[in-house]
Amino acid sequence: MKFREFNSARKFARSLKLKNKKEWDEWCEDNPSLKPQDIPMLPNVAYKNIGWIDYDDWLGIKTNK
Repeated sequence: MKFREFNSARKFARSLKLKNKKEWDEWCEDNPSLKPQDIPMLPNVAYKNIGWIDYDDWLGIKTNK
């Protein structure tokens, strides 16, 4: 399976308005028919070294790091 380009996949993930990794994991588990097949359940693995920063970035969570 070839995954969607990172920025496009991240845009999809951010559109879900999830708050953290736990919510991402639960959404992926609970919505198999809504999750596009080209969006990885484990984006930290799929996009390692090609855009991945962390789940806050993936989900668009504003933090005060």
